[in-house]
Amino acid sequence: MAMRMKTRWFRHGQTRDPEQVGGAAAMLAWRMATQTVRDISEHGPVTDRAGGHLALVEELALFAVQMVDRLAWLRGVDDDHRRRLVAAMVERMSSGAAESVADPEAGVALVRRAHERLATYARAGYDGEMPGYAAFNCLGALGGRAAGHEDDVWLHAQLTEVEGPAMAERLHKAIGELLEPLISGAPAAAESDPQVNREENR
Repeated sequence: MAMRMKTRWFRHGQTRDPEQVGGAAAMLAWRMATQTVRDISEHGPVTDRAGGHLALVEELALFAVQMVDRLAWLRGVDDDHRRRLVAAMVERMSSGAAESVADPEAGVALVRRAHERLATYARAGYDGEMPGYAAFNCLGALGGRAAGHEDDVWLHAQLTEVEGPAMAERLHKAIGELLEPLISGAPAAAESDPQVNREENR
């Protein structure tokens, strides 16, 4: 299924703080994750457990968080702005998760998983600005677990080889535009990987 997605959230040249960009990025990522689960569902069963679809949406959204973090670093967003950007994304997603099931603990759990996923994906390589196979393979494993289908080879392949990369391509384009207000005048990226640094400093 073809998906049209709003990518121009701010007028060119507008000043936006990391919290505003992070909030917009969170909504965009959540919509993409939701659509991805719908697309997978059109081709086969995703889950037979209560809450399985939402759990998979959250897993895809957290994949988006780490990708935004990596893109922000690669494009020279300074460390403070990048931390605030990611924090705003996670906070907005956690609020949405809590509202979805009317349970504040669901939001707390998502924040905890976000920290875990950032550390996990930090060990997966990138090919330029795009996640490498190891990152998508990790998504396949985590997504299958979230859906309660850890041993489902078909679902793992969909996330690793088809829908995961497709979502990443859309996210790459959309997030690139969202980051524009934070990039102007930002210092060049450091030599080391931001996600690895975050894990080392935890």
